[in-house]
Amino acid sequence: MPLLLALDLVIVMPISWWPLISDYNRFAKKAKSAFLGTVAGYTISNTWFYVLGAALVMLLGIKDIIASIAVLFFGWVALILILVDETDNCFADIYSAAVSFQNIFPKTRQWKFIVLVAGIGIALAMSVPLAEYESFLLMIGALFVPLLGVASAEFFVNRGRSSIALEEFYEKAKAVKLGNVIAWILGIAVYASVVTLVPELGASLPSFAASFVFSVLINRLKKK
Repeated sequence: MPLLLALDLVIVMPISWWPLISDYNRFAKKAKSAFLGTVAGYTISNTWFYVLGAALVMLLGIKDIIASIAVLFFGWVALILILVDETDNCFADIYSAAVSFQNIFPKTRQWKFIVLVAGIGIALAMSVPLAEYESFLLMIGALFVPLLGVASAEFFVNRGRSSIALEEFYEKAKAVKLGNVIAWILGIAVYASVVTLVPELGASLPSFAASFVFSVLINRLKKK
């Protein structure tokens, strides 16, 4: 596997969780503490996670982590504990998706979105084979990395780091910004093209940069 393609898979793991951040740190008293807490939490946990994984593979020669845990004494107990621990991730994903849907359709009761998202998640979990997990991770990267590029462009350049008012959400939300949607789609296209045609270049950084630049350019063209 090319080094930068492997880096894409590393980036996907934390990037897949960044849309959920605001569901929780919106309760922070200060923007600075919310930012520092998020960065510190992501950096420490992901660094430890990947360093430990690399050490297991390089020092012990372990190739199949799950099988190696299973053959240990009480290994199946460890796997069951991991399974139980991971269930809260599903609750967080479902809640976040329901909140996102409610931002778009504020008049619909949240529990309906919860049932819908949970049903789709169960169907996908039962139908998508584990052998396709790498492709699934790259799909997540293709969706969320360009989205982060658009969000960064919107905050740092298009808005000039101005705060976002509460009135921009729920019933008083403005129309969808078509320019940012286009920039996001173009970023997805860049990610998919790089992964398919030149995976050795890595797709995350080019797609982030592309969606960022497209968002800035489209918004400036609209102002003229």
